[in-house]
Amino acid sequence: MNEFSPSVCVCRNYHVFYYLLAGASEEERKSFHLLQPEEYHYLNQMTKKTHKLHWDNYYESELDCFTVEGEDLKHDFERLQLAMEMVGFLPATRKQIFSLLSAILHLGNIRYKKKTYRDDSIDICNPEVLPIISELLEVKEEMLLEALTTRKTVTVGERLIVPYKLSEAGTVRDSMAKSLYSALFDWIVFRTNHALLNNKDLEDTSKILSIGVLDIFGFEDYESNSFEQFCINFANERLQHYFNKHIFKLEQEEYRAEGITWHNIDYIDNSGCINLISKKPTALFHLKDS
Repeated sequence: MNEFSPSVCVCRNYHVFYYLLAGASEEERKSFHLLQPEEYHYLNQMTKKTHKLHWDNYYESELDCFTVEGEDLKHDFERLQLAMEMVGFLPATRKQIFSLLSAILHLGNIRYKKKTYRDDSIDICNPEVLPIISELLEVKEEMLLEALTTRKTVTVGERLIVPYKLSEAGTVRDSMAKSLYSALFDWIVFRTNHALLNNKDLEDTSKILSIGVLDIFGFEDYESNSFEQFCINFANERLQHYFNKHIFKLEQEEYRAEGITWHNIDYIDNSGCINLISKKPTALFHLKDS
């Protein structure tokens, strides 16, 4: 997981993880089984590397991505808690959210190995992490282990349980973590939108207030770019294209059609970049799948 998303520092993950680890009380640290940031695989992968930033040249240094100059993580965690309280998240709900975030971090620490007596089976090297994740997610430990090591395949009249290969297991673990984070994010947006509703909003003739999330500033250019980062950048290119089309192209055409006095705004059309990646038959995605 570049692994979730770089932010302030090129190697940082989502801010909320650092808020939680820095701002949680001693009681919360015990309840959520929190460790130090450097003890999490999802947070410590790029603390000492050579980097290339998209706005700078190469440099080499030991990066501390757990703290940023001028940042007060404890204060930010307090502000986050206050914001959640303002939109109606009760203490019990906030506890569930932070438990899930902690579980995601612990998931990244799971490591795999091959079982010695079977070539096609895998096991978890550090099984002591399982009961912690099980408690945080409130799921049975056996079910969690099964989900992390095997998949179910349905054939005609039969259901098979097939062990993951060692090369697949890490991807499965990361996919589970990403799915949990994505579902949590969607649920929070839904709950926040619901908190904005009032009785008038429920009438058919009334406009419903809601929030939307658009982040088109996720471009990164590392010395070594993963396929995942390529997909992130492509998604942002598509968002940029949508923004250009609706804010610049279509709006300005409407102004011209209505005879409005207007100074035309020039913008870079990134259609060529998008077509190179996604338009068949020569697109990079199409060639990869073929």
